[in-house]
Amino acid sequence: MRQEVVINEGFQINQKRLVAANPLAQLFEKRDLKIIFLSLLVLSSALGVVYTKYLNRNLHIQLEALQNSRDNLHVEWTQLLLEQGTLASDLRVEKIAREKLGMIVPSNKEIVVIQP
Repeated sequence: MRQEVVINEGFQINQKRLVAANPLAQLFEKRDLKIIFLSLLVLSSALGVVYTKYLNRNLHIQLEALQNSRDNLHVEWTQLLLEQGTLASDLRVEKIAREKLGMIVPSNKEIVVIQP
């Protein structure tokens, strides 16, 4: 036999505990709300971990692309330095001066030294 007594218009006394008469309040008791809240915290933490891993992977991909670009630029810089060294060599400049500009190296008699 079940015993129920109405107290203060919103609560009923059951055999073991005080229960709210509102069905929604009965559905979500304090303990249940704590469990739901903690479950939402765990879920949001898990989503945060997934999002952080996603960002980390994207940043790692960008880092590798930038490192490849850096390496390619380093190779190009080295090639340009070699080319500059070749183009600026004294023998090449003298050869171009003779062939294209018709210049010659002056003899010792043609050189005039001016004293300050």
